[in-house]
Amino acid sequence: SSGINAEYGEINQEGTIRPEYKTNLLKLANLTLIKFTKDSMVTPRESEWFGFYKPGQDKELMTLQENPALWDEDRLGLRQLSEEGRLEFLAVEGDHLQVPEKVWLDEIIPRLKD
Repeated sequence: SSGINAEYGEINQEGTIRPEYKTNLLKLANLTLIKFTKDSMVTPRESEWFGFYKPGQDKELMTLQENPALWDEDRLGLRQLSEEGRLEFLAVEGDHLQVPEKVWLDEIIPRLKD
């Protein structure tokens, strides 16, 4: 796999499991994952919410909640964050990192205050 995919694999605990990744994520008060609905840079877009292609192909997708390592085994602590009400998913209309001012004011800044 390419260098960037290998880095994501490491972060997603696909090879060596690094408990400190989970420990560090669980220190967050809240985590909001933002997916850009017309993202032309990230493929698949669902990976912005820790989704990805099902193994062995590049057409059919699986969500974070369908990923045994990330959800069932909770290698990153995302399931725990979700169960504790500290994980949110935000879909933003637009391309990669193009956040309209209204979204900043109404959706993102209020989440930073807690």
